[in-house]
Amino acid sequence: MRLTDMNEFDAVIARAQPIINTIVVRHRSAGVPLTWRLMHSIETEVLDELNRSNDLQPAYVNLIKHSGVFNYPLNDDPVDFGGSSAIACAFSMIYDAFHRVH
Repeated sequence: MRLTDMNEFDAVIARAQPIINTIVVRHRSAGVPLTWRLMHSIETEVLDELNRSNDLQPAYVNLIKHSGVFNYPLNDDPVDFGGSSAIACAFSMIYDAFHRVH
């Protein structure tokens, strides 16, 4: 028995990327820095958009969400993962997009 269907997970990632890019461009264009509060806000917006889709399973959408295992701050400090090698998927995608978009 497989615990995950990679095709479904890949579909979530593929659908999330353009949503993240659109949101990031909006914030970058406004000159807003990437803070922890903004990171959480973008993640919520992305998850809401994905969950409105009728063709994605919520269980797979939730796989990209940060878990309560890691205590990510919720403040206006700049995002800094330090030397962490365990980063929530959505946070990683948002961080990469924020630093890739000009």
